[in-house]
Amino acid sequence: MAQESLTNEAFPESLALSDDNSILEIVWDDGRQSRLRLDALRAACACAVCQGHHPSQSLNLKPEQFPGVQITDIAPVGRYAYHIVWSDGHDTGIYTLKMLYDLGSGA
Repeated sequence: MAQESLTNEAFPESLALSDDNSILEIVWDDGRQSRLRLDALRAACACAVCQGHHPSQSLNLKPEQFPGVQITDIAPVGRYAYHIVWSDGHDTGIYTLKMLYDLGSGA
C-alpha cells in the first residue's frame, strides 16, 4: 500500500497582502489562489505556545482575539514552510505549505 504524502505538491508562486493588509493572498503553482484572513491565520498558529504539547494545553485561539493583527515579517523555511512574525509580538509559529494550502481550501 502506498504511503500518503505528508505534504501537498503545490508550491507558492507569490504571496501578497491585500484588503488593507488584512488578507494574505497566495497564488499556487497548481493554479489555486488562497485568500487567508490574517486574524484566522494568527489563530491557527500550530506552535507549542499556542497549541501546547498536549490538547489539554491548547489556548484554543479564535480569530476575534486578533483584531487588526498584521504580519511584520515573513520568511521561507526551506521549501516546506513560512515563519511569520506578528504585530502582537508572536514569532514562534511555522506555517507549513500544506497547512496554508489546506486553510486556503477551507479544509
